[in-house]
Amino acid sequence: MSRSNAKQLQKDVVEIAAAKEGDQAPPRRRGRPPKPVLGDGEAAPVLTREQILAKAIELARVQPLSEISMVGLARELGVAPALIHYYVGSRDDLISGVANLYFKALMAGMPPLTGDWEEDLWEGAQQAFRIGVEYGGVLRYMMSNNRFRLFQQVPQGETDYGVLYLDRMAKIFRSGGFQPEQAATGYHLLSLYVISSSYSEVSRQLPRFHQRFIRDQVEGHPSNEVEHARFFIGAFSALDSATAFPAGLKILIAGFRSWLPGH
Repeated sequence: MSRSNAKQLQKDVVEIAAAKEGDQAPPRRRGRPPKPVLGDGEAAPVLTREQILAKAIELARVQPLSEISMVGLARELGVAPALIHYYVGSRDDLISGVANLYFKALMAGMPPLTGDWEEDLWEGAQQAFRIGVEYGGVLRYMMSNNRFRLFQQVPQGETDYGVLYLDRMAKIFRSGGFQPEQAATGYHLLSLYVISSSYSEVSRQLPRFHQRFIRDQVEGHPSNEVEHARFFIGAFSALDSATAFPAGLKILIAGFRSWLPGH
């Protein structure tokens, strides 16, 4: 396709998108619209919903998802904003689409279940922590928003990976012999721990990131005033995720174990 034809094709698509927003436009159907067609009947590879969402989640590795806009995506992809609306839909569709890719990556890295609930919880939590840190922009959104923290609004025929993650976690607790109320509480507590720990890493809140400052604050006081703080300030100021996260996870799993008969 020549450059002039490509430009005309993009212009046509933009005009179609603009027309869809007019008062006379029919309601937009969910899902991917048909691709524009060239004169010889060949579908034109202008842009796809998948390409847009892939770019969005790439940006969300560092940029908060709530700050990723249709205009910004259009700039990154070198197209008009109306084209992003045409293929993705609303802003909710964009956010949910990115969140679903987040859960897809989370599920893709999960090892096969072993049947040992403790090992399966341990590996699942470690994977969830890694993905939270990798896609910090999505994690920041989930820390402050309720919509799309788990369940997604996917086009017909697509998979909601958030609900698949929930099902996997429920299966692990169920296989361990927990009662429904115990499994629900355990899943909730584990999720809170993982997301807050990931956020602490992404936001550089762990003591290790501020080691010198913390030590200076304590050591700047007379030792007789902060004797007990001085006792552990060296270890505290050195804490990082590699030490703190698995330690907390062990405590959580040990607590879950105590709920079972015979413990």
